[in-house]
Amino acid sequence: MERKGDFISTNIRYKKETEVVTFQGREITLENLSPVFTPEQEAAKRRELEQQLYEVFRKYADKRQKEEAGA
Repeated sequence: MERKGDFISTNIRYKKETEVVTFQGREITLENLSPVFTPEQEAAKRRELEQQLYEVFRKYADKRQKEEAGA
């Protein structure tokens, strides 16, 4: 079990997408792995992301208010 922030992940499955592209005359195989979450895991991940974004926006909003007050 792995813990990151408030989100605990256990045996997450991944969806694999494969695409062959041509780059500089060579064929390259691109593989994209996307996690497949249960609805509960998705909700927990969304809450974690929303909290992190809120903290970033609050930091910059506070900084901007201080700059405007000083101007």
